Amino acid sequence: MSRRYRARTRFSAAVAVLMASLALPQASAHAADSGSRCSGGYVALTFDDGPTDATAAYLKALRDAGRVRATFFVTGALADGQRAGTRRIVAEGHQVGNHSYTHPDLVQLDAATAFAELRDTSRVVRTQTGRAPTLFRPPFGSTDTRTRRDAARLGMTEVIWTADTVDWSGIPTETIVANALTVKPGGIILMHDGLPTTLAAIPKIVQGLAERGVCPGRIVYSPTPVEAWPGLTFHAKAAPWR
Repeated sequence: MSRRYRARTRFSAAVAVLMASLALPQASAHAADSGSRCSGGYVALTFDDGPTDATAAYLKALRDAGRVRATFFVTGALADGQRAGTRRIVAEGHQVGNHSYTHPDLVQLDAATAFAELRDTSRVVRTQTGRAPTLFRPPFGSTDTRTRRDAARLGMTEVIWTADTVDWSGIPTETIVANALTVKPGGIILMHDGLPTTLAAIPKIVQGLAERGVCPGRIVYSPTPVEAWPGLTFHAKAAPWR
């Protein structure tokens, strides 16, 4: 299990203190899209590796930033232990995606085990929310033809990212914000659930996007390939919420 995946469990006591300090002015973004405000297009805010003890605080930060909606890629094992978290994500209007069951490098697994990682997480999400996920993100962004085929068998579109905040590495909030704001219209920002620095970055990222006329959007299929990095493309982009 990765360092970033383990580190999320060590900060829960700090979340309440941090949330008390987030008395920032609300960003000018609101859930209801309006033409001129979103003239710069849409990007998707995504959070991997939840739900965690901090998920409720993330949801509050998104509400406080202007009732912004995002996409949470959950792992089945954590969702099993945080059932209220997954349900609350959906209840507040966010997308839920599949991020495997135990967060392995799927490419390194045998075919049956790799497929079970996706299948079992989809079952957990469907049981908890009444709806199977239609989006999938491979842990570490590690994917291949077999992984994409498994996702498609389960009715899911593979989603990588176009802007990596590298928030798991211990960098400060200001750097997370700067990395997020390198995103281009239609792009997808990678962040992680369970990190106090990322939690603090949410209102600042939303504000920075709003200053560019960019609105947080949902993830949809893209018929045109999107480059994650040289040599890897995927078929997903940000679009207005419906």
